[in-house]
Amino acid sequence: MRFLFLNQFVPPDPAPTARLLGEVASELERRGHEIVLVSDGADYRGAKTLFGSRALRETVSLLRLFLRAIREDRVEVIVCLTSPPLAPVVARWARLRHRKARLVHWAMDLYPDVAVALGEVREGSRLHRLTGSLMGEAYRACDRIIVLDEDMAGRVRSYGAESEVLAPWPPAVEATEDEWPRREQAGKADFTWLYSGNLGRAHEWETLLVAQAMLESDGLAVDLVFQGGGTERGAALARATELGLSRCRWQDYAESADLAPSLLAADCLIATQRPETGGCLWPSKLALALQLERPLVWVGATDGAVGRRLRDAGHLCVAPGKAVELAAGIRELMHRSRANPPWPAPGVVRGRVEILRRDGIVRVADWVEG
Repeated sequence: MRFLFLNQFVPPDPAPTARLLGEVASELERRGHEIVLVSDGADYRGAKTLFGSRALRETVSLLRLFLRAIREDRVEVIVCLTSPPLAPVVARWARLRHRKARLVHWAMDLYPDVAVALGEVREGSRLHRLTGSLMGEAYRACDRIIVLDEDMAGRVRSYGAESEVLAPWPPAVEATEDEWPRREQAGKADFTWLYSGNLGRAHEWETLLVAQAMLESDGLAVDLVFQGGGTERGAALARATELGLSRCRWQDYAESADLAPSLLAADCLIATQRPETGGCLWPSKLALALQLERPLVWVGATDGAVGRRLRDAGHLCVAPGKAVELAAGIRELMHRSRANPPWPAPGVVRGRVEILRRDGIVRVADWVEG
């Protein structure tokens, strides 16, 4: 069969969605299928606006995707991801060119849901009603929909469509034995908590900074590290300066070979999400973090699918705004970290990750193939 994968980002772009898409496409190619990757040529880590307008950038992206998709020779299956917003609508229209093609939507974010949750689109407005109607029609036209957790499945169900649930799998662990960190090399701080990845509009950061200020005021040698970038990094950096934080550090994105070692060099890992965006997206950084035997801090909805999963696994879950509770939790983790067992061996982590990767890749490939 001939498959067309449609997304704003495709390999070799470093976007998490490009990696996932590429791994499934490679599996289908290994099975003897022909693969066509269609993107708009955007850079995930590049500018998020065009002439200062995000809406203009996304509109141009949709147009490029549509024109490139209809120029391709006929395909049997169109697999559409989420970016840019309304990409499934474009995939549905492009399907008219590829008659009888099956349509699969692999949802990484839900629009306009996330835009409404973040206040970028007013709930009940004409724009909300129009985009919601278009997305509902696109969902119902799909032969299969894949979502990332049960909360997202519930949102899709509200549009009259059913879906399969599968959380993203982690990236491959590329570090060699020599590159694996050792606790004595992890730094001078008594305790380090690390936020790694994109810091976007759906991610909570104020509670982290206020809790860090409390820890520093107690004279504790605790470092809060932000590793990565994102649209909210500038605002978070300005707020850290306003709070007078002296142990808050800012780093660039980690290269793929350095990602697992950099995570293991921290005493605990952080994931956050504004509660109102629950079911609209899934924090992809958790896919690898959950395999590393490090304590996790979740600042987000404590009663959502992600919060329940992490709480049941014994991790620290705190609602946004609860900085006192978060600071107390970090103090407790700091006390416990001094008695932590050694890090898991590279082979152990690599084996876990590869099992998850293979299972996820095969399941999605089976779904879109069958």
